[in-house]
Amino acid sequence: MSAEFRAALEFIELAENSRDLEELREALEHVLQGFGVSHFTLARMHRPRDGAAQFTVSIRGVPEAWAEYYWSERFFNFDSVVQLSLQRPLAFSWTDIDRSRLSKASKNLYGEVRDALHVDGGFVIPTHDENGLTGLVALYHEQPELAKQARQALKLIALYGIERANELFFEQGSPPAPTQCPLSLRQREILAFAAAGKSETDTGEILGISSTTVREHLQNLRATLAVRTKMQAVAIAVHQGWIKP
Repeated sequence: MSAEFRAALEFIELAENSRDLEELREALEHVLQGFGVSHFTLARMHRPRDGAAQFTVSIRGVPEAWAEYYWSERFFNFDSVVQLSLQRPLAFSWTDIDRSRLSKASKNLYGEVRDALHVDGGFVIPTHDENGLTGLVALYHEQPELAKQARQALKLIALYGIERANELFFEQGSPPAPTQCPLSLRQREILAFAAAGKSETDTGEILGISSTTVREHLQNLRATLAVRTKMQAVAIAVHQGWIKP
């Protein structure tokens, strides 16, 4: 198991034991520092019964002065990270954004973020359901780009972090009853290997089945769990205790 993925699993354990959002913020800050991520934000989309949907920040890992400035200037109205999160179901980096297509205000905002947070890169993990965007995790890092293994581990950290933040936000006291696993034994095996960083070809060789069969199992289990990506399925399975990577 890679050091990056081991760090992600350590965070999941810390997050599970967090009693409130402040403890969760501290756990996030601790694990993200190991990836060179110096600042972060967890936000969720709040959809009231009457009125327009709006973002609510669940956990803030940026300087208070910058946060106040960002909201007072209403930067979210032309922040390309927020706009792209509404459109893209998958994680993306600052380097994935075509700056030539941005407005002058959006381009200038990158410079302000760099100066305020002393960073050179960003990695964004949006979450979606059938109604569209449900939330996002924005990570700001010191280097321009993150390594592939780091991005994979950070997806798991972000997805579990935002799920745990929502649980703590809405927690009423008693914990929810355990959820019965809807996955077959074979699906859980394949998901456990995916959690350990194995490719579909590697998993097929280990289990003695074709990579095509592995992909079919992954497609079916994503449909069962109503998620778009393999890493989202991993995050849910680890959280529920269905797999132990």
